[in-house]
Amino acid sequence: MVTVMVLAAGLALSGCKLIDQTTFAPAPEAATVPPRPALPHADPRTPLVVIGFTGPAPEYRQMLGYAVHAAEARDAAVQYDVFAVVPAKGDPASQAKAAGDAQGDAIDVMKAIIAMGVPAARVHLGVRSDPAIDSTEVRVYVR
Repeated sequence: MVTVMVLAAGLALSGCKLIDQTTFAPAPEAATVPPRPALPHADPRTPLVVIGFTGPAPEYRQMLGYAVHAAEARDAAVQYDVFAVVPAKGDPASQAKAAGDAQGDAIDVMKAIIAMGVPAARVHLGVRSDPAIDSTEVRVYVR
């Protein structure tokens, strides 16, 4: 019986830890990793269509029609985000002018999508800047 009690006490104490200075010492500070600066207004989604507006008005309606038709075939309630994307370069006045011009292009793309039979409530409009591009674009995303 004594042997069983000694064995039980030995097993019970095997999970214990001896107390020393490290028990009460504070844990060392974890090295902080500085957060990676995120691009402002960066969209992680892949656009359904990208329309470049570098020169004369591009012929995009047929390509846009195919893309909208394919998106509608997959999901009849799909939502469209139409973003005018301008380069984030130059002074604020030139950026504002570029954003205004690009917004007009995005409105034209939005009207083209609505003309294809998509209800206006499912088409959303926006303007963003992107430091990675050199010319104005209109990007159409689905959600």
